[in-house]
Amino acid sequence: MHRVIDNPLYKRSLEESDPALWSPTDVEALVTPGPAPYHSPRGRVPAFPEHCPLEWWLEKLQVMNCHEDGQISMFSKIYELIEYTMQRVARDRQVSVVNDGSPEIEVNGGGFSIPFHLGCSVDDSPIFHLIDSFARYEERRQLVPDLEHVAQDEVSTDALDVAALIAQAANQKEWSSGPDGIYKAHVLYPTSNYKKLVLLTGWVPYKTVIALREGHEMLEPISLSREIIDVPCDPHCDWKKIPLFQIIAGLIDESVKLSAMRL
Repeated sequence: MHRVIDNPLYKRSLEESDPALWSPTDVEALVTPGPAPYHSPRGRVPAFPEHCPLEWWLEKLQVMNCHEDGQISMFSKIYELIEYTMQRVARDRQVSVVNDGSPEIEVNGGGFSIPFHLGCSVDDSPIFHLIDSFARYEERRQLVPDLEHVAQDEVSTDALDVAALIAQAANQKEWSSGPDGIYKAHVLYPTSNYKKLVLLTGWVPYKTVIALREGHEMLEPISLSREIIDVPCDPHCDWKKIPLFQIIAGLIDESVKLSAMRL
C-alpha cells in the first residue's frame, strides 16, 4: 500500500495554485527521496561527422569554464551541445526528436504553463526538459515584478522543476504507465556556475496527477533522485565516452521504448 500524505495545495485559490508561487515548504511536502544512488540509463553514442560544430562548442566551453562572468553565453553553448547530440542520436536510432511546446500542469482546476528552454520527445513521449534559473526567474517575475534573481545549486529543488515532472507524467498517461501507474520523468538544469548539470528524475504516481488536478485532500508523494553531470569541455577527448552524451542517448532509448508501448 502506497504512503498517502496531505495535499499541501488543498483548497488553494486558483491564483495561489500557480507552481511559480509554490513555497519551498510545498515542495518539501510533495516530494520524498527516491532510489539512492540512482544512475540514469546510459546509451550508445554514435560517431559524429568529421566536420561538425561539436569541437568548436567544446573549445568555447573550455574557455568559458575558466571565467565566472559568461553564464548566459555558456548556457547557450550547453543548449546547442545538447540539442545537436540529441539529433545525432535520434538519427542513429532512426527516430524523430521534436522540441515540444510549453508543458502544462493542472492544479485545482486551473492550467499553468511551465517555463523551459528545451522540451524534447519521441512521438510525443517525453524525454526531458532543459531549464535554468533565468527561465524560472522570468516566469516568476510576471507575478512578482520586484523579484530578485536567485541562482539554483545542485542541492535545492525548485517548485517549477517539480511541476515540470508532474506535467510530463500527465502527458505519459497515453502510454504504458509502468508499475502501479507510476511515471518516470526528467528535468535537466545547470548549477549556479554552469560547470555541471543536474539531472532530476521523478517517479510520479498518476493518482497524484489526478489529486492535484481535482484538488483532493490527500495524495501520494513524488519520489525524486538527482544526478550530477559534468559539462563537457575537452574537445580532444573521445566524444562517445562523454557521460552527458551517454545519458542523452540512454534517455532517448528509454523514450523510444515507451513510445513503442503506446496503447
